[in-house]
Amino acid sequence: MDVERLRAFLAVADQGHFGHAAERLHITQPGLTKRIRALEEQIGGQLFDRDRQPVRLTPLGTLLLPQVRRLVRDADALLRDARGAVDGQIGHLNIGFGLSTIAVAPWLVARFRAAYSGVSVSMDDYSSHEQVNRLRRDELDLGFIRLPAPPDLTSCPLASDRLAIAVPQNLDIPSGARLLGWLAAQDFIALREARGPGLAAQVRAWCRSAAFDPKVVQEADDIQTVLALVSAGLGCAIVPVSSEALLPGRLRLLAVEGKEAAWSIGAAWKAQREVGALAHLVRIVRAGVPMLEGFGGY
Repeated sequence: MDVERLRAFLAVADQGHFGHAAERLHITQPGLTKRIRALEEQIGGQLFDRDRQPVRLTPLGTLLLPQVRRLVRDADALLRDARGAVDGQIGHLNIGFGLSTIAVAPWLVARFRAAYSGVSVSMDDYSSHEQVNRLRRDELDLGFIRLPAPPDLTSCPLASDRLAIAVPQNLDIPSGARLLGWLAAQDFIALREARGPGLAAQVRAWCRSAAFDPKVVQEADDIQTVLALVSAGLGCAIVPVSSEALLPGRLRLLAVEGKEAAWSIGAAWKAQREVGALAHLVRIVRAGVPMLEGFGGY
């Protein structure tokens, strides 16, 4: 049903006069009359008693008036929403993040939400591998992942992270060359590999390069639990430096050396989906790169 014909019906019903209704709609009176007649032909009945002044609704017109108001109101809302979605002012984004981006991702998303409050956001914790799969299936709009991203995704480097050894805050630790020997005698807590395959691979690579074999006595399903167990004095753990933000001041991080201990993190998305709200998010992510230098201990 033509919405402009419905608008013409409402204008005449409200004004009680074809001439005044035409002025309200900024069209000619013959044009208005044509719309009303076309609507009456489509419905199959007369909507107005034209022999009286002011023009009165027929019983059929009176019956349809509330429904037509709802239809026009809904059509206007649909148009506003569609334009808002195209402009990126409204909509919804599904965003993934992982352990290494646990501080960066919320910070960037908060900047986006401050600028585009009409866009709702869901953030979910997935490994980088799982995020890539979900991006490919269009289940995520953007993911904060370990780099490099696969070639079918567009990416933007954001920062870097590196491994450190988390130890209880009050533990007496030797320095220098004796440190690795001392650590070899300590119990270690690890994140379960299925929850962080990228981290597990990074830890293995560094351990091989450092000829270090940690004695893992316990595994946990999330990094918060790993850090809490370390803080409680139940062992040490090899974790990303970025994870310190989860338990600030409750444990110590010992830096480790070697290129195998460091990696880059960034944002990834499908180029063909970079429209509307996602395009605005990508712009804010790119603009935030200079501000991430030294951010959160990276």
